[in-house]
Amino acid sequence: MFEIPKEIEKELEEKGGWESIKQKLLAKDIKKMEKIIKAIADERRLRILYALSKQKMCVCMLVDLMDCSYSKCSYHISKLKEAGLIKANKKENFIVYSLTSFGRRIIKDFERSL
Repeated sequence: MFEIPKEIEKELEEKGGWESIKQKLLAKDIKKMEKIIKAIADERRLRILYALSKQKMCVCMLVDLMDCSYSKCSYHISKLKEAGLIKANKKENFIVYSLTSFGRRIIKDFERSL
C-alpha cells in the first residue's frame, strides 16, 4: 500500500477500505457523468437547456432561438436527450421539447450558484 494522512485513513476504514472505494467507481457511472458534462459543456446546448427551463418549445422555436439549421439544432437536441436532460412529446404534427426532472435540477443548481 502507500502512505496516506491519518484523517483519510480513518475515513477509508469507515467506508470499507480503499479497495471498496475503487470498486464503487464504476466505469458505466463515469461514462454517464461524462455524457452529461459533455452535453452541458457546449454553449449552444446550454442555451437550449436554459431556454427550455423557461418554456416548452417545438424545434422551429429552437432553430429560431439558436439561429442555426434544423439539422444542427436536431444534433444538439439529440445530445441533450441522450444525456437525459430533455424529453420530447408528440403533439399533433409537432414535437414539443421540455426539460426532464433531472434537467430542471441541473438548471436550478446552476441558478443557485450564480
